[in-house]
Amino acid sequence: MARADTPLTAAAFASRLKALHAGPRIAVAFSGGADSLALLILASQWAAKSRNRYVIAYTVDHGLRKASAAEARQCAAVAKSLGVTHRILRWKGDKPSSGIQAAARDARYDLLVKACQRDKITTYLTAHHLEDQAETFLLRLARGSGVDGLAAMSATSQPESGLRRLRPFLDVPRETLRAVVARAGLSAIEDPSNDNPRFDRVKVRRLMSDLASIGLTPARLADTAAHMSRARKALEAATRDVLKSSVVEPVGFIHIDIAVLLASPEEIALRALAEILETVGGTHYAPRFEGLSAIYAALGADALGKARTLNGCRLVVTRGRLYVTREVSVAMRAVPVAVRRRVARLWDERFTVMLDRDLPLSAAPHEIRALGPEGLRIVRAAGCPEPAGPKSVLPTLPALWQGKRLVAAPHVAYRDGPVGFAVHFLSGGSFPSP
Repeated sequence: MARADTPLTAAAFASRLKALHAGPRIAVAFSGGADSLALLILASQWAAKSRNRYVIAYTVDHGLRKASAAEARQCAAVAKSLGVTHRILRWKGDKPSSGIQAAARDARYDLLVKACQRDKITTYLTAHHLEDQAETFLLRLARGSGVDGLAAMSATSQPESGLRRLRPFLDVPRETLRAVVARAGLSAIEDPSNDNPRFDRVKVRRLMSDLASIGLTPARLADTAAHMSRARKALEAATRDVLKSSVVEPVGFIHIDIAVLLASPEEIALRALAEILETVGGTHYAPRFEGLSAIYAALGADALGKARTLNGCRLVVTRGRLYVTREVSVAMRAVPVAVRRRVARLWDERFTVMLDRDLPLSAAPHEIRALGPEGLRIVRAAGCPEPAGPKSVLPTLPALWQGKRLVAAPHVAYRDGPVGFAVHFLSGGSFPSP
């Protein structure tokens, strides 16, 4: 086994990218620190091996320290010296007084996504390494995370944005990356916040040497995270099997046989319920566990009652099946989506919508928003056919409006004029196609 202070070679890095199916065009999240500098050095060497390869580096200037702008310019100079295209992304606007690290992380991700979309990049790399993985495991353990949280970071992920995020160094020690920088004869920029003891991650980092003395080395902790990751994948596979019995309706609700849920292990049933609620609720996070477990217990005791709400959804039991629909009040609060051209747009995080033709420039503004009670009154007065299912679903459906005028509602075959739109419910990969 190579020593920790032996630098990773360009060939070894190229093999890692090949295993992760990185593709020929990648972006590097480059802070200027030693870890991301090592990543940029190796990425530049990888790109130099083929004219078909392209690397761009993004540095986020959070504007949280006076020196940040100068450091971003320094990053640009380093990238230029390595022959890498570079862009500075600035976090503008007011900054929170608390939870600053989490807010900065979210802002950084949003800026990276938008930059990659603009530059037609589908994959970006971060320099998270072995010690980062161990620290993440301990932080999540301290917060009481279950299997999913303790699985920590994965080498590859594809969030809702569709942008692939790769972490090629998760099993690489920090010293190995610093050796890459030393071999290149470059100097890293050290962020003083990385040593600020008021941050939990810094506190954990300072405990690592003591933990290693009893065998809890970064490698051992990362191995445990890998075990948890395998367990999570097995649970996800079992959950998908249960969800295959669910019925996904094109109008945006899901129903499932309660007996199938209750016959499953509790963990699997809870996961299936959570995924249904995330999908119908249009959220990217699981419902609170207390509410989720209360729903599960009520189903087991046949005590759900007339209806319950959770995660922006309404849950009703009918003839042995659990129906999960969007809450009308929540759908009514969904942000309207202005439309003019024949381009796919996302509404309420649940439906993709697209006009069937471009609107003329002279046309008054059109937007997608919920059909609502007023739209429902209009389509019923017009005698439009209503889709099967709970009647509470109808006001939650997307409709095309021009001010107070209802222009189109495809789920009920309503159209007032030449312009309509196509609509598709985003049910995700775990469910049968609606």
